[in-house]
Amino acid sequence: MDMSNYYLISSKKKQQVASAFAHENTKLDHELVKDLNRESKLPFELYLLKLSVGKNGLIESNDLTGLNEIWLDYLPNSLAWPFFSEKLKDVVDKSLTGKENIDWITAKVNGNGEQREYYIPRFEKMLDVLDLEKTMFVENTDAVIRPCFSLTKINNFTVFHMPQSHDLWKITSSLYVNETLKKAIQKEKFTGINFEKTRVI
Repeated sequence: MDMSNYYLISSKKKQQVASAFAHENTKLDHELVKDLNRESKLPFELYLLKLSVGKNGLIESNDLTGLNEIWLDYLPNSLAWPFFSEKLKDVVDKSLTGKENIDWITAKVNGNGEQREYYIPRFEKMLDVLDLEKTMFVENTDAVIRPCFSLTKINNFTVFHMPQSHDLWKITSSLYVNETLKKAIQKEKFTGINFEKTRVI
């Protein structure tokens, strides 16, 4: 088995899904990252809405009926951050090498008359993971168009992020996992999570 495979994780695409929404006047993700620097929980709560694919785009509804499951282990949300259920967080925690420098922020999500806690991974230092020769950047910037990771650099990490400017790497939608963690997640049949193989050299 090739253990040099690594994967970008994302939400599974579905025709309709429950997604956690922050209020419309919530700050944008890059502003929030700064506000959360020393915080261990989000300063606001989120609410589940049903998202359905319509002819002219996404339809939002407060009515969650018709969904097989609303509390996905990897929950889509309006911040586009990874929201992990407690069980999924525990599997990730057990697999960490300790070199990732991850801590967790708690988010409270309301839906169907109950409230549940989700966990957002936050990196405390920017990880050096890219193969700079093979990564495609926006010309004369450090903005990555197409990442390529260096196997020798990511070997020590179970989970890692793509380097980004303005502290956006701290809480990121671009979260990558190794083969071992992918298999552990699949074994537990966690819901809502998708894996897409990424470039590693």
